[in-house]
Amino acid sequence: MSENKNLVNEEITDEYEDELVLTLEMEDGATEDCIVLAIFPLEEKQYIALMPADQADDDDADIYLYEYSEDEEGEPILGDIEDDDLFEAVCDRFDEICDEEDFDELVPTTEA
Repeated sequence: MSENKNLVNEEITDEYEDELVLTLEMEDGATEDCIVLAIFPLEEKQYIALMPADQADDDDADIYLYEYSEDEEGEPILGDIEDDDLFEAVCDRFDEICDEEDFDELVPTTEA
């Protein structure tokens, strides 16, 4: 069974007002604001790609991939992808999405 990530809140900050930002609570208790890059289907499940907000202008930004679902109130639930083959398939699908979209349009920047 995959471990669910705790979402501290779902907010849009002033700096990223046009982007959906989720605040993740990490295993060590630290929190990290992440910009939602994409939510996409694969093999009858949904997955989400997140990028740490503080890396929005970084060409080598980390990308977090999780299984995605919503609870009865529509609040996001993120689960770890524990199967290596499935994780590779999710990575490949996200790469395809990046190729289909202009990646520069997909990844937000804070530049004025």
